Amino acid sequence: MKAPERFDRSEDYLHEVAHNISGLTDFGSGYMDGLRVCLACMDRDPDFTPAGRELAWDAVVMTLVSRAIAEDNWKKFPEWRDAPISKPVLITGLPRTGTTALHKLMGVDPQFQGVENWITASPMPRPPRDTWAEDPGFLRAMRWLHQQHSESPGVAIAHNVVADELDEQLELQRQSFVSNRWACTWYSPSYDAWWQTQDEHPSFLRELDLMKLIGCHDERRWLLKNPGSIGMLGWWLESVPDVCVIQTHRDPVKSTASISSTLQHIHASFEGEAAERSRRLLGPREMEKWAHMLDAGAPHRARSEANFFDVHHADFHADPMGTIGKIYDRFGLHLSAEAEELMAARIAENPEGHGLHTYDLDSFGLNREMIVERYSHYIERYGIEVAD
Repeated sequence: MKAPERFDRSEDYLHEVAHNISGLTDFGSGYMDGLRVCLACMDRDPDFTPAGRELAWDAVVMTLVSRAIAEDNWKKFPEWRDAPISKPVLITGLPRTGTTALHKLMGVDPQFQGVENWITASPMPRPPRDTWAEDPGFLRAMRWLHQQHSESPGVAIAHNVVADELDEQLELQRQSFVSNRWACTWYSPSYDAWWQTQDEHPSFLRELDLMKLIGCHDERRWLLKNPGSIGMLGWWLESVPDVCVIQTHRDPVKSTASISSTLQHIHASFEGEAAERSRRLLGPREMEKWAHMLDAGAPHRARSEANFFDVHHADFHADPMGTIGKIYDRFGLHLSAEAEELMAARIAENPEGHGLHTYDLDSFGLNREMIVERYSHYIERYGIEVAD
């Protein structure tokens, strides 16, 4: 169904649309405040193109549908409550530090399970892969990604998201409507300001429950990735004390410019040329947001250093298999011949390196000195080399 003339106070119509798609009526609880803020801000902040407006509406509809599917499947499969999350491997760190490339490279190892992009929108016990192509949820995810990439081809270049490949569990947190996921999808300073005052712990706990549902018939070890988890380390270490954390590192001058550029491409898929108006606001906000997350996670890491292993972007780029070997040694993982062969094939294919992703600091309201100053403790702590 088409988007309403106004998003604000359209939640009744939204639920009707989600019901018509899913056939379900139970959407759970604890999400309406965030949903109402998100809808109101969609009228106030972004300047959607006609196609972008429909794409944004579809994103909200799909998220509400995913809530209903999760609620339904939690009832159908009560065994999810006893599903273990034992010694998961969690990749986190500043955005654009190689988290995606490392995650997808390790993800070809058959010993791991993860969160595939499509199943974040249709949470269920993971079905056999040979059935995915006919699953309505998989087809919805394919259509939505195709439409977003059609509206802004730069999205696919800047951030490699594929429906049947692993994605970050941030996509699970969107269900609570209290998440950075909604603060960065389109230009949304009003939602962002509200989100900064909220407690994301319920979103985190729902994420864990969704993982248990998805993996309740799969005994493999979890492989996860979410840069935002760097600000949630306290919750991870409290809820899953044996979590194995890979923290990735890169020159924050480069990573801040790169995440700003990535978000600019994402905004353009919804706003077209109008996305240019917020370009110079992206840089300072992203710089501060991720520095704050590092600051929030630092004391928790300091108390649990045994759970962590550091990977520098340049080292991984120069020697990916050597880096994999060190990670596996650190966490007592076995690298099978099959996994090694699959990894070598992905490295040769280089799906994360296709296309040209360009950016510059000044166009995002940034300069080298302000970033170096804000990240000075991080640079010193991890011996980060900063470009001149």
